[in-house]
Amino acid sequence: MADDERSARTFRFRKSERIRTRRDISRVFDEGIRWSGKGLRFNVRPNGGAETRAVFVTVRKYGNAVARNRARRVVSECWRLRKPEIVGGKDVVVVVFPDEDTFSARSKQLDALLRRASLVV
Repeated sequence: MADDERSARTFRFRKSERIRTRRDISRVFDEGIRWSGKGLRFNVRPNGGAETRAVFVTVRKYGNAVARNRARRVVSECWRLRKPEIVGGKDVVVVVFPDEDTFSARSKQLDALLRRASLVV
């Protein structure tokens, strides 16, 4: 296996790294700690595991389905690229608010919030 393939594997966003059930999402909202920034909000809760799991949700008044899906994809991509630097053992719900949906803008917002929440190594 080439070094490029190994390094690419660290950037994948696997199913085991996603919060997938409504019960888990509700638990993070109810028991987690909240950090807010421009355009994003984190709800973070320890999960007792080694991996950090995440889910990306938009507020209801974001716009049409196309805009909501694009916003989630952009923030998810920013998260995926920062994933090797993120502390393990947390469940994170990222709430996306209407703002500029460019990669550079969302990346800056995510970086600032990751530092405030002490989720970056």
